[in-house]
Parts: sequence; structure tokens; C-alpha cells
Amino acid sequence: MPERRMARAMCLLALFGLAGCATPGAPDLPHGEPDFPVQAERFITRFNGAEGLTFNAEGRLFIGANNAVWEAQPDGSVRKLVDVHRHLGQAAIGRRDILAADFGPTNAFQQPGPNGDGIVWRITPEGVRTVFATGIGDPNAILRLPGGTWLASDDATDRIYRLAGGRAVIWSTSVPFPNGMALSRDGRTLYVAQIFRAIGPVVPDSAIWAIPIRNDRPAGPARIVARTEQAPDGLAADELGRIYIADNGSNSIRRFDPGSGEMVVIARDLPAVASLAFGQGRFDWHSLYATSTARGGGVIWRIPVGVRGGRLFR
Repeated sequence: MPERRMARAMCLLALFGLAGCATPGAPDLPHGEPDFPVQAERFITRFNGAEGLTFNAEGRLFIGANNAVWEAQPDGSVRKLVDVHRHLGQAAIGRRDILAADFGPTNAFQQPGPNGDGIVWRITPEGVRTVFATGIGDPNAILRLPGGTWLASDDATDRIYRLAGGRAVIWSTSVPFPNGMALSRDGRTLYVAQIFRAIGPVVPDSAIWAIPIRNDRPAGPARIVARTEQAPDGLAADELGRIYIADNGSNSIRRFDPGSGEMVVIARDLPAVASLAFGQGRFDWHSLYATSTARGGGVIWRIPVGVRGGRLFR
């Protein structure tokens, strides 16, 4: 099929940072946008708490839960790959691997005061763990920009870091307590969720920020473009450029349309919903998969949305 050959070619270019990569072999399923809000399906229920999740370039699903990284199958079975200090955001990198954010031995939410022991790991599907970057306090979300720059947010500070040469360098201080990140359809805007207003004690916020980018650098002032109900966490973009928001504090997923400004509630009753990823590989391409940070209730959900995910860079 010509489309599949093109997808494979894009994936090869992606290995060199020249293109985005979508997993080839997406099923041609009939789809249409459902009436929202929809009922979320409880896909995996065995974890005590979960946060990051991502699909690698092969379309395999990896989840951060119970202070470890796991691979999940379409039937809901899981296997542990490797332990970490604290499971946070994840992103695919290269042909098979993923990156996983880890607060490290300490974090600003439990040990007040500055710390710099956060780690971003590179993890293979076989569970081999190597350090990708250090020098960041509490890394949370991870994202790659169109030009190949890797970013990591630190939701205990006002810092988004650029990861280069094994170290973290400040990329932006425009967004207080930055968490989830997603790109616009044209790759010229970075959307960032502000989850807190303060952390001592924790005071939730509700802002979604937009940072214009050019050549993988901030290209103008950050501005608030939308607000949710409470504590926006993970973000994901669909193929139409709309931004899906895990609104952790309101136990809901919302969708923001940057073109119209419309905010739609996609699903409710998802306690402490955290990270989002569109299905790939043998999973449902027209659904979001989501994690829950709720202690004792770290459910993984599938949420049908009738649209595919946007372009990702690996």
C-alpha cells in the first residue's frame, strides 16, 4: 500500500531527526466523532497508581506505574521492564526505545528545598535502562520538537529544560509549574499545562499556555489561551490540531480547539487522570489511552474519540 510505504519512509527519516514518524500498518477502521462526553473503558486495573504512558515507534504500549515501567498488550496483560524511583511522563525515541522521566531519590513535593537529582532514562523494550539526561529537579513531561530538540518540564518550578549531551539546560521559564506539553499541527506552537499555582502547600491552577517556537527555540512571549476546571496534567494533540487535556483535579478529559477556542468535555469520572496517548500499533487508533495517579486506583482507561493522534517526533 502506498500510504504504508510512505509511513515507513517517514519513520526512517525520523531516526535522523528529519521527520515525524507514525507507526505503519494503522487499521483502516470506520470512525466518526461520538457524542461527548463518552464512557471511558477500564482497560487495566491492576496498578496502585500510574502516570506516564507512550507508544514506541513499533506501536507497543509502555506505562509508568507502581514505580516501574511496564509493557501492556491489547488484551490488558502487562509485564514489568524495569524499576524506577518515581514513574512520570514518557515519550518514544528512535526505532524501539522510550524515554521515562523520574523524580529521582528526592522530590520537591516530599522534601522541600531545591534538588537536582531527577533523571530522564532511556529504556529498551528488553528493560535495559541507561541515563539520557540529568541536572533537572523533578522532570515530568517529555516531548521532542520538530528540529530534534528534546524538552522536559519540571512541574515543581517554572522551568522547561532542553535535554542535550546528557544534561538539562533551561529552555524556558515562562510557564509556572509546567506539566504536560503538546505541539500544534504546524509545529510552531508549544502548548503547556500549568498544573499548580504553588506547591508549599499545593494550590492547583487551570491554565493552558501557548509558546510560539521557531528553530526549536521560543520565538515570542508565552500567553494563556485556555483554562480548564482544575489542575491540567497531561496533553495530547489529534490529527486536526486539537489539544486533549487530562484535567487531573476535575477527574475529566477536555478538548481545546485553538482555532475556535471551543472547550469540550470528552469524558468524566476518571479519578486523577494524568497522562494521555493516542493508540497505535495493535491498539485502537481512534481512542485515547489515559493513566490515573490515584493511590490504590491506578486505572488505565481507553476513551473512544473518533479521531487519530497528531504527528509525533521521535
